[in-house]
Amino acid sequence: MASIINSISFKNFFNYYGDYFETRYDFEEGVNIIVADNGAGKSKFFNAFLWLFYDQILDSDDKIKKGIKDIAVKIISDKAKNETPIGGSIETGIQIEYSNGRFKYQITKSFTATRISESITSFDSWQITINDIEVNRTDHILPKYTPVYDADEKLNIIKQLIRPDLRQYSFFQGEEVDSIIDFGKKSSIEEAVRTLTDISNYEELVSLTKYFKDKAEIDLNKQTKSNTDHNDRLEKAIKLKKDEGDKLDIEIIKLGEFEKLYDAAEQEKNELEQNFSNAEKRNELDNKIKEKTRKTTDVGNEYNTFLDSINNRFFDGNFSWISLGFDTVIDDFQSKIQKFRDIHYEKKALLNINNDPNKHFHFLPVNSPDSVSLKSMLDHQHCYVCNRPALEGSEEYDFIVRLKNRPVEIKNETEYVKNNLDSFFSDLQINAQPFYNKISNITDSILQTREKETALSDRLTKLKKELKSLKDQRKDILISGSNGEDSLTIINRYKGAIRRISESSIQIERLKENIKKYKNNIHNTEKEIQSLRPSNIPEGYLLNYDICSDLADSTEKAKNRVFDNMVSLLEQYANEHFQSLIKYNDLAGGILKFEKSPSGSILFNYMDSKGNVVHGSSEGFQRMKKFSVVMAVISANTAKYNYPLLADAPISAFGEGFTEGFFEATGNVFPQSIVLVKDLYKGNDKMKINDLGKKLLKDPLVKTMYVNQVTEGVEQVDLITTKIKLK
Repeated sequence: MASIINSISFKNFFNYYGDYFETRYDFEEGVNIIVADNGAGKSKFFNAFLWLFYDQILDSDDKIKKGIKDIAVKIISDKAKNETPIGGSIETGIQIEYSNGRFKYQITKSFTATRISESITSFDSWQITINDIEVNRTDHILPKYTPVYDADEKLNIIKQLIRPDLRQYSFFQGEEVDSIIDFGKKSSIEEAVRTLTDISNYEELVSLTKYFKDKAEIDLNKQTKSNTDHNDRLEKAIKLKKDEGDKLDIEIIKLGEFEKLYDAAEQEKNELEQNFSNAEKRNELDNKIKEKTRKTTDVGNEYNTFLDSINNRFFDGNFSWISLGFDTVIDDFQSKIQKFRDIHYEKKALLNINNDPNKHFHFLPVNSPDSVSLKSMLDHQHCYVCNRPALEGSEEYDFIVRLKNRPVEIKNETEYVKNNLDSFFSDLQINAQPFYNKISNITDSILQTREKETALSDRLTKLKKELKSLKDQRKDILISGSNGEDSLTIINRYKGAIRRISESSIQIERLKENIKKYKNNIHNTEKEIQSLRPSNIPEGYLLNYDICSDLADSTEKAKNRVFDNMVSLLEQYANEHFQSLIKYNDLAGGILKFEKSPSGSILFNYMDSKGNVVHGSSEGFQRMKKFSVVMAVISANTAKYNYPLLADAPISAFGEGFTEGFFEATGNVFPQSIVLVKDLYKGNDKMKINDLGKKLLKDPLVKTMYVNQVTEGVEQVDLITTKIKLK
C-alpha cells in the first residue's frame, strides 16, 4: 500500500495562526492542489515537510536552510507573538497524518516559546524549548490513536512517508528539478540506477569473484610449478602474464584518470553551455556597445562644439547674425550720414568765408600747386597759373605766399564744430560693412544652422537609444553562477572544456586499445600456461580456477547488463512521460536520448525526429524534460511507487498547456500529489482561480483544491492565512 497523506495542520506556524483544528488541510489519494498568490503561505506549507524530514526550515530572507532552533522566532506567527504577554508562552508546531497500509499515523513536531522581553521580533526576547516529537498510531478498525514511544520506531515511521533515498524525486521545489537530474554527471544516472536496482550488490560480487579468481590462480600456479618438468618456460609465461597484468593495471588507472578528466570537462561544458551562448552574445554586444559608444561620443563632441560655436555667429563677419533685422537701419544711416556730412562741410565753408574769404580754398585741390612751383613763382614774381605778374608787395604776391605756407596755417585752423565725429562715423561704416553685406543671407544661415543642429541632435538621440538598447540586451542576457566572470573568460573556459573533452577522448580511446591489447596478451599467455600444465595436477585446482574465472566474467557482464538495461528502461519511460507532459502544448515534442560518453557517463540529449540535437528550448521545455526523467525514475522502480509527490511551485516556468499536462501526468504516476501553485490564482475572480484552475477543478484526477488568502490592508502583526476549500 502507498503512503497517503490524510491531512496537515499548523499551530501558529508563520501566517498559519491558530490551533491545529483551525488550520487543517484534508487530502485524498490523487491530485491535490493548493493555490496561493505570493505571500499566502506556499513556501511556509512546504517548510512544514522540511521540518518533518530534516529538522530544517528554509529562511525566505536569504534562501538558506537553517536548523529549527536557529530560526524558531521567525517561525512563530507574528500575531500570536504579539498576543503573548511577557512571561507567557506560546506553542508552534505542525501535525501530519498519513496512512500506510493497515496503519494510520499522526506525527506532531513542535516547540514552546516563552516571551521574556518587549520586542516580539528579537531572538533575545524569547526562550525556545524544542518539544519531543509525538508519534501516534492507529489502525482503520480502531480509530483511537495510541502513542509510539521508541525513538527509532518514530524515525522509521517518518521515513515510511517518503523513503529518504527517493525524496529527491518526490519532494522538491520547482527550481530544484534542474539540479536533481544532471546527466552530464556520471554520478547522476548512477545514483538513479542505484536507487532503482541492486547494482551495488553486483559491484560487491564483481570485487569478490575477482578476489576468488586471483586466489585460485595463485594456488593453481603453485601446483603447476611443483608438478611440471618445464619450469623455465612456465615461469617465463607466468612472469609474462604478471608483467602484462601490471601494465594492464597501469593502463586501467590511467583510463580512470582520463575518464575523470573527461567527465569534469563534460560537466564544465554542460554548466557553461547556456552561459557560453550568452557569453558569445554578450561579447558580440560588448563590441557593438564599444563601437556605438565611440560614435556616440564623437557625435556628442561634435554637437557640443557646434552648440558652443553658435554664439560666435552673432559677431563673426562670415555669419553676422547680430545684424538680423537691421535692414532699414542701413538706409537710415546712409541718409543721416549724408545729411551729417552736408551740414558738416557747410559749416566749414561758412566758417572759412566768415573769417577770411581768401582762405577758402575749398575749390582748390589739396597740394596744388606744389610747393616747388609756388617758390619758383615767388622767385620770378610771376603766377604761372594765371600767367600774370605777381610783384613783391602786391596782393597777388601775398596770396602766393599764403598758399605756399598753407599747411602751417591749416594745423592752426580753428575748429568749426565742437565734436568732429566724421572719422567715427566713417570707421563705423567701414567696420559694419561685413555685417550689412550679410544681412540678406542671415535668415538662410540661421535656418541651415537650425537644420544642422536638429540633424546632429537627432543623430545623437538615435545613437543614445541604440546604445541603450544594446546595453539593455546585454543586461537581459544573464550569466548565472559565473562568479562575476566576464564574457571572454566564459568563452575561453567553454572552449577549454571542449578542447579537454577532445584530448581526453583521444587518450581514452588510446588507453582502451592498449587495455584490449594487454588483455589479449594475457589471454594468449593463459593458453600457453594451460598447455604447460601437467596432467597430474589435482583436478580440484583446475576446476576451482575455471569456476572462479567464469564467475568473475559473468558478474562483470551482469553488472554492466543491469546498468545498461536500467538506462534503456529510464529512456523508455522518460519519453513516455515527456509525451504526456507536453500533450496539450502546441509545439511537437522531440525524443529524449540517453547515450554513453567515452568515459561511460550518460549524456542526456534532446533530439528531433531525424536525430538532430535540439537546442534553444524554452525554460518550460527544459523543466519538462527534467520532470519526465524524475517520473521515469518513479515508473522504472521494480516495485510500485508507494510515496506521494510534494512539490512547491513546480509549474512556475510552464505555460497553460504544460500545466495541464503536468497535472494529468503526475496523477497517472504518483499515487498522491500535493502541489502548491500560484499560477492558477486570480485575485479579481470570485473563486480566486483562473480559467485553467476552473478546468482542473472539474478534472476527476483532481481530488481536492484549496485557495490560500491573506488578510488585506493589515500590518504584519495581524497577518494570517485563511483557506477556501473549492473541492
